[in-house]
Amino acid sequence: MARTLSLKIIRRRIRELQSAADKLERAEKPGIKQLRAVLKKFRLDPVDVQLALNTSRKSKLKGRKVKPKYRNPARRSETWTGRGRMPVWMADLVKKGKKPNDFLIKSA
Repeated sequence: MARTLSLKIIRRRIRELQSAADKLERAEKPGIKQLRAVLKKFRLDPVDVQLALNTSRKSKLKGRKVKPKYRNPARRSETWTGRGRMPVWMADLVKKGKKPNDFLIKSA
């Protein structure tokens, strides 16, 4: 008998918690009231909000190939564009006293 009673209590508690969770899901998020006021004040449509949210912050240069700016004098196949971390070969030579301008690739 005690087991059945406790099971009924647990199921009732589950129903209560489920109803509380449903109320929370339906409740407005903080700031919605202010957002509606701003939309009304500036006469903005949902389309305007979507445009504002979909703005791309990607770099226009991302994915573009860049010509190498520096070349390793010992191994001509090793080059560096001048972006990102300095290659080990160039860092070693700079530590030995060379200047980065010594490795510039001369334009034709």
